[in-house]
Amino acid sequence: MERILCNQKIFEIIPFDYSSPVLFFPVRHHSPACSYHLLQTIRHYQPDCILVEGPQNADRLIPVLTDENTVLPVAFYYFYKDSGKYVSDDADDYKCYYPFLATSPEYNALQYAVRNNIDCGFIDLPYGEILIHTAENKGLRKEAEVRNYNDDYYLSRNTFFDTLCEKTGMRSFEEFWETFFEVDGLFDDTLTFVEKMYTYCYLTRQNTSETERETDGCHIREQFMAENIVKATETHQKVLVVTGGFHTYGLYQRIHSGNKNKKVKIHKFDEKTQNVYAMAYSFASADALNGYASGMQNPYFYDRIWQRVRDCMNNDEQPHNVYRDTVMELLLQCARQSSKENFLITMSDISSAVTMYEGLALLRNKKSAGLYELYDSVQSCFIKGERNASSDLPLELLRKIATGDKIGTLCPTTEKIPLIQDFEETSARLRLKIESVTEQEIELDIFTKKSHKETSRFFYRMNFLETGFAVRKKGADILNNTDRSRIRELWVYARTVHTDSALIDYSAYGGTIEEVCKIILSRRLKNETKCSIASRLYVESFLMGIDVSENFTEQIHNIIIQDGDFFSVGKALYYFNLLRSLKKMYGVEKNNTEIFLTKCFQKILIMLPAMISVKSEYANECIKICRMLYNLVSGDLLHDEYDNLFDAFRTMIQQDNPEPALYGAVLGLLYGSDITYKNTITYAFNGYLTGTDEKKKQGAVFIRGLFSTARDIVLVGDDFIRITDNLIKSLTMEEFMEVLPELRLAFSSFAPSETDTIAEKVALLYGQHSSDIRKSLDIDNDLYLVGLQLEKQICLGLEAFS
Repeated sequence: MERILCNQKIFEIIPFDYSSPVLFFPVRHHSPACSYHLLQTIRHYQPDCILVEGPQNADRLIPVLTDENTVLPVAFYYFYKDSGKYVSDDADDYKCYYPFLATSPEYNALQYAVRNNIDCGFIDLPYGEILIHTAENKGLRKEAEVRNYNDDYYLSRNTFFDTLCEKTGMRSFEEFWETFFEVDGLFDDTLTFVEKMYTYCYLTRQNTSETERETDGCHIREQFMAENIVKATETHQKVLVVTGGFHTYGLYQRIHSGNKNKKVKIHKFDEKTQNVYAMAYSFASADALNGYASGMQNPYFYDRIWQRVRDCMNNDEQPHNVYRDTVMELLLQCARQSSKENFLITMSDISSAVTMYEGLALLRNKKSAGLYELYDSVQSCFIKGERNASSDLPLELLRKIATGDKIGTLCPTTEKIPLIQDFEETSARLRLKIESVTEQEIELDIFTKKSHKETSRFFYRMNFLETGFAVRKKGADILNNTDRSRIRELWVYARTVHTDSALIDYSAYGGTIEEVCKIILSRRLKNETKCSIASRLYVESFLMGIDVSENFTEQIHNIIIQDGDFFSVGKALYYFNLLRSLKKMYGVEKNNTEIFLTKCFQKILIMLPAMISVKSEYANECIKICRMLYNLVSGDLLHDEYDNLFDAFRTMIQQDNPEPALYGAVLGLLYGSDITYKNTITYAFNGYLTGTDEKKKQGAVFIRGLFSTARDIVLVGDDFIRITDNLIKSLTMEEFMEVLPELRLAFSSFAPSETDTIAEKVALLYGQHSSDIRKSLDIDNDLYLVGLQLEKQICLGLEAFS
């Protein structure tokens, strides 16, 4: 490895000369070793200008980033709205982050420049311009949960590294990097370290195709950066260029070849199309293991490394012991935390772990134990026996400690984004803890405490804007009609990077969260054509404490009139009825909700008769709507529609080829208003019983629909018990097994006490008593054991499948 990275000819390819008018320093983002040698280089080189890789339109944020009151980590948040379709015909919105940690070489270079009155700035293309010159699914246009400006993936994903990893026996790029650059790098002098960086970055570039660099936007970015470097040399004597190591050779080539390529022209976009803001960031988001491809693993660990390196620099000492001290510090933290969680760690365990990581460092030819030796020693010495969810606790705690939960803060002079300011002020007024990324739990009694109701509305607003800020764990889920009986809400909330970025995205719509929610609601309602979605938005607006009904009454009326989808109008009927109930519960004055409810009811009534032949997969939804219609006319609001509804039901049952479940349900509703329909039901049931084999199977489906709306028809008298018994007896075993799921569903409509009553009736039908039947159900012991074994095998098979 040393022979590969210490190629004496590399400085002939890319000179590193402190007397040169331009000096290139290659970095890996967030690397403590790179930061250390970069600061040493600055002190030796004494530049009068420092240029850093990064989109140029962020120059105005450098004072914010380097302010002594700014606490890292923070990030620059870039967005570009492709309304002009320069990137693609999709006219998408794009965003990315440029994080800065205390360990970041770029941050340390800029901080040094500002504090020593050295000119500095970013030299890369603006974010939107990079996107315009990048091919689809390449570079910053790759599909990713979180897009980051930094491009360290060049260093870790190439054919050269694959071969290198195989030769050195490393498990991953991160282990390779820590061994040869982070740990050993603090023992190297600066020239040796730069030589290793130059060599590795040069070889990775040589093993990356020209086509890949072109489609990735790499070439045009380097052209633009080279232009800015040349421009800086016109007014400065010594220019230090700090970029990702992959670009170093490309920039050197362009400058020393005369950079004769055509100058890069950039578009002029307004602030609403392209902009950049400073925002708080977190260690969790900066962790490479959480999807940040250009991050270092476990940022708190490397932050502690960097703090010790800075102490050594301030005391003019060599940083040779920083890894030893940091590994010991985190090992002891892990042991203490494990003990607090009732996972006993003895002094002997700790001593064994120290011996282990020191021995591993020697075996791996490292000058000091690092992060990987720390993890390996904890796994070997703190976890006894087989690894499982319980025994893995020390590893989980170490991972949490080494990652850290710190979230940065911006200096008071930072340009305040009104929407984020409103979020912070509202959170403070509601006494919500947003200073940490650790999840907080809060229980809200929304019916007795005004502040709790306001907090609930705030959470709903944040959810509506998809900020990921809060999640309701318990409480009534109004929209999905679950847990309606709960009067308290339990929420878990935490401010994350996504929270701030989502609010920044919406900042163009207004200065307060309430204002933005109103505008987004209005826009969605204005462009909506489906009753189901429009009515759901109405319910959401109520939960958020926002009233939009006055401005959109006519729009809702038009949607109801034009929507010809039976199920969409049915869903709207549910939502408007729900909203009516909620307003009554909350003591809110009535408004247009009842008018919308009536119009949906009348629209459904017209379409209802044609639904009797609906496909079987939609039958259950139809039954729900029919039951809802029945309940509505049974109340005060739509009682005048009672006769109209039952006329529609009667029309339905007179039509040919009815869907069996819906047919049974409608007959059950008619029976509920007029018991004489019992004869019609009996006649229909006999029709299924005496029909073809396929017709008999439909009889079980008919029963399911009937029982879903008329359970008492089974509980009163024995007629339907006998008819159902006859139906079952007429089926072969194969036919019975086929309809058994339908029969199970049919009887699931009954309460346990009702099921006992039905069982007693069935027993009497055969001259038995239910208690006698229970006694006769003695199971053979051998058969029981076989059943247990079979159940075990099935469970194992399901676990393997999942």
